[in-house]
Amino acid sequence: MGPSLLSRLGIQSKLLLAMLLLTLLSVGTMGALGYRSARATLREGALKQLEAVRHAKSSALRAMLTALRNQVQALSDSQIVVDSTLAFRQSFAATRNQRLAPDQLQRLRQFYQEQFLPELAKTRVGTPVLEQYLPEGPAEQWLQYFYLADNQNPYNQKRNLVSAPLESTGYDAVHQQYHPRLLRASQLFQFDDILLVDAETLDILYTVEKQTEFATNLDTGPYSNTLLAAGVKKMIKARDRDDFKIVDFEPYAPALGLGEGFALSPIFDGPKLIGILVLQFPSSKFTEVITGNFGWEKEGLGKTGECYLVGPDYTFRSRSRFMVEDPKAFVAELRSRGINKSIVDQIEKQQSVVNVLEMRNDSVRNAFQGKEGIHETIDYRGQPVLSSYGSLELDSLRWAVIAEIDSEEAFRPIRDYARSAIMLGSGLVLGSSLLAIGLAHLLSRPLRRLTEGARRIGRGDTSVRIPVVGTDEYAEVTEVFNEMAGSLRAQTKQLEARIQENQELLLNILPEPAVAMRRDGDEKATKQFADVSVLMAEIGGLEALGEKMDESRTMSLLGDLVTVFDEVAERVGVEKVRTIGASYLAVCGLSIHRPDHLNRILQFAKEITEVVNRVNREHQTQLTIGIGVNTGPVVGGVVGRRKFLYDLWGDTVNLASRLARSGTPAILVTKDVYEKTKDLFSYQPASPMEVPGKGSLAHWQFDPTAN
Repeated sequence: MGPSLLSRLGIQSKLLLAMLLLTLLSVGTMGALGYRSARATLREGALKQLEAVRHAKSSALRAMLTALRNQVQALSDSQIVVDSTLAFRQSFAATRNQRLAPDQLQRLRQFYQEQFLPELAKTRVGTPVLEQYLPEGPAEQWLQYFYLADNQNPYNQKRNLVSAPLESTGYDAVHQQYHPRLLRASQLFQFDDILLVDAETLDILYTVEKQTEFATNLDTGPYSNTLLAAGVKKMIKARDRDDFKIVDFEPYAPALGLGEGFALSPIFDGPKLIGILVLQFPSSKFTEVITGNFGWEKEGLGKTGECYLVGPDYTFRSRSRFMVEDPKAFVAELRSRGINKSIVDQIEKQQSVVNVLEMRNDSVRNAFQGKEGIHETIDYRGQPVLSSYGSLELDSLRWAVIAEIDSEEAFRPIRDYARSAIMLGSGLVLGSSLLAIGLAHLLSRPLRRLTEGARRIGRGDTSVRIPVVGTDEYAEVTEVFNEMAGSLRAQTKQLEARIQENQELLLNILPEPAVAMRRDGDEKATKQFADVSVLMAEIGGLEALGEKMDESRTMSLLGDLVTVFDEVAERVGVEKVRTIGASYLAVCGLSIHRPDHLNRILQFAKEITEVVNRVNREHQTQLTIGIGVNTGPVVGGVVGRRKFLYDLWGDTVNLASRLARSGTPAILVTKDVYEKTKDLFSYQPASPMEVPGKGSLAHWQFDPTAN
């Protein structure tokens, strides 16, 4: 038999195959176990998060409802409510025989047609009909005329009317006595309205807000079919002093179609039931709690999580997150799902799903069966969700509390973990393969290091140092190689230091652009500059000074002056071009473009004049300085080959030199300088100067003391 396939493989191939199989087995086992554990942990965390949110919201809502019950029971037992109910009953009865004049009745109809019905139509599908809401009873019409139609305040501010011009029925006197106090209670406890209902007739004797239910009858009037009317009737029938009812939210027409709820408590005068106290509160308060004031992400519900309420009629009692965040997209999604057009139209018109959109999935049904739990289901958008459900009950009120998040978002960390595990496993497999290859090439590693080191030295990297491993022949070769690299590194540093010294010396002689041009092969570095400022300074009095002191001291003083001039030039942004004897040539705007080069060169002229004056005071000398300043184009370039300097040519330099050598110890400027800076500096006219070939040269004297 011939040799087996495994025996024909080389050592490198065998190592690679063994490492690969071992890694695949390890990664596969660990990945499967890790994924199962992570999926269970992450799923449990998401479930607990939803459960915690739902329980927290349920507790907060129960606390609100409990506080509401305590408030309405406390108010119904208060003496002011008992006394006001008795007084309004008596005065309301006195209005039953009142009749409106035809023009007054017409104004009442106009109030409904022009103020109430147009506002109500904004939240209702279709057109509201006047006869559906206009009260028919004489007392109803009479009181509504004076407190609504004849009230000049806007509809939602009718409460501001304290007294109406009624005839002698006594109602307005009672209203003046109790309205401010009941209005104060409404504002203090933040109720939308407070209503007093007669327990015998079911007449709404009084309301704080004076909306269209005021003075109507809850048995025969326009709002006799509301949940409020049904709750009042049940409470009157029970006649229980400790009774309390929460009337579920409904689109309440007097509140212009907004969702309103009511808290009811009986009013007793001794043993006699005389009325029902009604506190009106908006669904928005409960929406703020259930939505965390629309801060879903801050409450840990991510991008798609929300908590909402569903009533016994299986319609929403709180806002939808998706309706709040993107109303147009949400309405379009409802239409695409084939939901009844009238329902979607109503949602779009009132910009809310409250009391309109139905929700009948398993979570809601289980909640109304008294169950609590969490499962995966389909939500009202048709999306798979993770849903936590439970119910909230208090006395007559029962709501389903649902907390949900899209399954895609809830389980995204699990999918991310799976992708990460696959990528990590692939990396481990790749790493193991590379490790096997590395082991197979272990013996050739020192030689590869030496080869790479030699290549780096060939590329100019003399910082190479190869670590010495072991004591074999490879180690000896490595040490010799490192010594050679060290010697090359030392020689390179010496060469670089010399180059740097030459560069610095060159920069001290030539401007930086000229140095760059010479480095690029242009030895003369000739270049034209369109607009620079040139200063030529001539120091006078050195000959007379030489007669008083020896030449070395004179040269030393001149050297000190030039040094100070150089320091001033560097500080104000001026470049020295050259110094020959007592002449000093400087320029601004050459190497570095400076928009204010003329201002800088004048500042330099002023300061070096002050330097000469200071030297005269300190050394008791009589040196002078004549300065010429001009602006315009120049040509710069290197003069000489071995011993060279940088110089400037052109009329701009020549005119500045003429002014400096005029014999006037002052700062003289050309006409161009004067015209450009006369608004900034002070000048004095100077006598014209004759220039060969140019004629008469007009110039001005710069006054450094005035600038």
